[in-house]
Amino acid sequence: MTVIGLKKRQVFLALFLFLSCAIQASELCKATGALEKAQIKRVVDGDTIHLADGRKVRLVGINTPELDHEKGNHEGYAVEATRFLRARLGSFIYLQRAKNDQDRYGRKLYYLFDKDRLSLTSQLLSEGLGYRIAIPPNLAYQACFEAAENSARSAHKKLWQQPLHWQPKAGFVISRVNITSITQNRGGWWLETDQDLVINLPSSAVDYWPAQKVFSLEGKTIEVRGWQHQRKSRHSDFKSWVLSVKHPNDLLEIKDSFNS
Repeated sequence: MTVIGLKKRQVFLALFLFLSCAIQASELCKATGALEKAQIKRVVDGDTIHLADGRKVRLVGINTPELDHEKGNHEGYAVEATRFLRARLGSFIYLQRAKNDQDRYGRKLYYLFDKDRLSLTSQLLSEGLGYRIAIPPNLAYQACFEAAENSARSAHKKLWQQPLHWQPKAGFVISRVNITSITQNRGGWWLETDQDLVINLPSSAVDYWPAQKVFSLEGKTIEVRGWQHQRKSRHSDFKSWVLSVKHPNDLLEIKDSFNS
């Protein structure tokens, strides 16, 4: 091999490593803005930690599989997500308060970063150990959260090995369904599907959903994610299950090549 040929290979290798590192950095979401340093007491699961000062913290922008602390009937990859988060944490963590900084359970809603100020949400997403979620007004870092999730999805990592078939169960779901009809009332938009499911785009999020965009979804296959609950009413004309979506990032028409 000539000296010139060897140098060319070295240059290409260096360029490849540089680009790989740049792509990985873009997926892992470096912190921007002011951060608070806090001591960790324990990791509860893949998206919840307790701080030494008593605060209970929920990571923003992700939902990881649920641990069953009572019976041990954990969802797939719940244990792996918890172990992954615990392994990325030392004795302290960096916090960044979300715009809406408390959930209905009293947990603080923060963006969390490791000692290198890299987002823990993006690290979990890039390993296929959680699903990205967008809940206004907490929409910071959504672009790199999407990039992190898409890299795991393209590589069929962990959660992305599972089919996205709709299931009648309470809690967080991600699935693909067909939209059969669309109506609107004081409660927002209601998208009927080919399953025992109706998707609600609540009136509080109406600014995200122009009428033309919503009506264009009729007859289309979509991928939807969010928290699903069963209706109390058993009226025969109504679907049994309701899934509320608050941001367009979480309801997408299927046009890509991702496997279902």
